[in-house]
Amino acid sequence: MSLGDSKEILISLLVFLLTTLLGWLFRARVKLTWGSTSSNFHRFNLSAGNPDVSVWTEKFFVQNVGRKAAQSIELVFSAPPTSYNLWPPREHGVCEMQNGHFALKIPSLAAHELLIVDVIDIDLRAPKLVTVNCPDAIAQQVAFQVNRKFGAAFNTFIAYLMIAGLFASIYLAVRLISGALQ
Repeated sequence: MSLGDSKEILISLLVFLLTTLLGWLFRARVKLTWGSTSSNFHRFNLSAGNPDVSVWTEKFFVQNVGRKAAQSIELVFSAPPTSYNLWPPREHGVCEMQNGHFALKIPSLAAHELLIVDVIDIDLRAPKLVTVNCPDAIAQQVAFQVNRKFGAAFNTFIAYLMIAGLFASIYLAVRLISGALQ
């Protein structure tokens, strides 16, 4: 075996390993994120002499941001809510656990699909979404913030500034490198 043959074998092996790594990195997979955007609390005095009625509402989001459908998703709440609503409406199962937790079982969530769970609770139990379980992935909790939506002209101007800054940085780096080489 000559030196040229061993070089070709090493290059072939390197190309194989690189393509395998890239295929693994960019494969279609499930990626679940979940969180809560808003929580509201209201107290009503419906009649004199009776205690106040407390109403708590919260909106939870579960999204599959991956490129593969998620199967058998389970949303576990700290307590059963008085009422809940799924959007978009879909088939689901309900399970009350022995430790007092409450679970919604969703058969599947398509790639890039968003599931919204509106929860209403009366009299201060305030169930929280504890975890999202899925055999295909580990769900990640994300923090949501209310954000102002700007118009198209403002967004276009900001995009222009970002692209101009990128090109200016590249130009500066090339100038510094070419100046250092001379």
